[in-house]
Amino acid sequence: MIISHDFGIGLIEYEARGKGNEFPVFDRCPSCHCVSQGNLHRNGFYWRYGIDEADQALCIPICQLRCLACGVNISILPDFLIPYFQHTLYAMIERIDYFSLGKRERLELSKHLAQHVMRFYENLHWIHTFFIDSGLQSGLSQNLKKEALKYMKRLQNIGVSTFFRRS
Repeated sequence: MIISHDFGIGLIEYEARGKGNEFPVFDRCPSCHCVSQGNLHRNGFYWRYGIDEADQALCIPICQLRCLACGVNISILPDFLIPYFQHTLYAMIERIDYFSLGKRERLELSKHLAQHVMRFYENLHWIHTFFIDSGLQSGLSQNLKKEALKYMKRLQNIGVSTFFRRS
């Protein structure tokens, strides 16, 4: 189970603190909701890469907990990371934004990035629904590029990690 947590810091500071980051303490297991005292144990760390907007790859620790009652492993992932991806949330959004604006010369358009851009375009209706639920009253036009730019700006205005946590 992956729990996203807002540490209030960025990738570089998180990497500098290493295992000394202030990891959250749970009162109850997020999976089975049993009382955590005596049941929720720190199960070590695993290391993964985080790649920022400048393509700087940093090796960072991810804290793991284990619930003795239900046996689930819980990974506490910083909110600037996307589960199962090395690029940070901000790096991914910046690259999709550059691609949408036509600034491809700055990017080396890899298959990986192209996949994320296509996924963003395919999920515009879902992002549109998120903003409708938040109170925005607007239609969705047929021009995908125009809509992608519009929603990219809105995502950046509310905060990318806020959107990621709420959605």
